[in-house]
Amino acid sequence: MTQPTVPDPAAGRGPDKLLAIGAYGETVAAYRYVVLAEKAPLEEHRREFAAMADEEQDHKQRLQKLVKDMYPGQEFVLTAEDKELVVTGSRLLEVRNDEDFADAMRMVLSTERKTARFYANFGKFMPEPHIQSLFKELAEEGAEHYQRLKTLARQAGVTDFQE
Repeated sequence: MTQPTVPDPAAGRGPDKLLAIGAYGETVAAYRYVVLAEKAPLEEHRREFAAMADEEQDHKQRLQKLVKDMYPGQEFVLTAEDKELVVTGSRLLEVRNDEDFADAMRMVLSTERKTARFYANFGKFMPEPHIQSLFKELAEEGAEHYQRLKTLARQAGVTDFQE
């Protein structure tokens, strides 16, 4: 009896494109955390979001450097499906009131889970051990960000998010 084939989740996405997808997700995350750092109601939360924005910016730069160094001249048009691997909801945030802030928190929580899963799932498709290691690190940081965000969300009164 033959085993049914399981579709390769990386099909059509080589390591170069997976790095570009990761960089896109980190870019969006950095932007969103900058917005939340400006709009969070508590100073402690503003500092935490600013720190997370800096971390995401560092991740983006590391991924972009790998693409540039390993795949010079490579350019990508990311599809909506590619982007959905690392981002939940609209790329842009509008935070004008408490309800918008709560919606933004739910969105970034979902995105951190999705991004951590992306790195964990696709890291094994990377051809170089140092990139596999980076994806493992980014998966772990995404999970850690998710835990930090859960605490911030609860402190801000946002409790209706998926666990």
